[in-house]
Amino acid sequence: MPKNRIIPFGYCMKNGEIITESKELYAVVTIFNEYLKGKSLSEIAALMEVPYSENSSWNKNMVKRIIENEKYLGTEKYSQIIDDDTFRLTNEKRIRKATTLNLISEDLQEIRKRTYCTECGHRLSRIGGNSKYEK
Repeated sequence: MPKNRIIPFGYCMKNGEIITESKELYAVVTIFNEYLKGKSLSEIAALMEVPYSENSSWNKNMVKRIIENEKYLGTEKYSQIIDDDTFRLTNEKRIRKATTLNLISEDLQEIRKRTYCTECGHRLSRIGGNSKYEK
């Protein structure tokens, strides 16, 4: 299993100081910009050319962690990479998408309550939370 990064993506340690790393800095800015343009976390992960860490390819969870990380706004140790407005807008959009994706209309809920399998007689339900296939 790959080791987790101690210093956030976009920064590196040089002569005992945490500074920005140019290739990673560009990738962080790209992540925020592409998300605001409407790309999904998975699509952004597929775009990334700069490796996240050794022996580790990008996935949507890594992209999400970057979008959520407030260190990119700047702290005592870390210089600012993302401006306040971009960070705020990106995270508002992320939260809005996360809370509205799984809403099921009342009509669909009623249909699901009344739909049964013709072979076994059990109510139809999904296998797993993200499955697209009924069992």
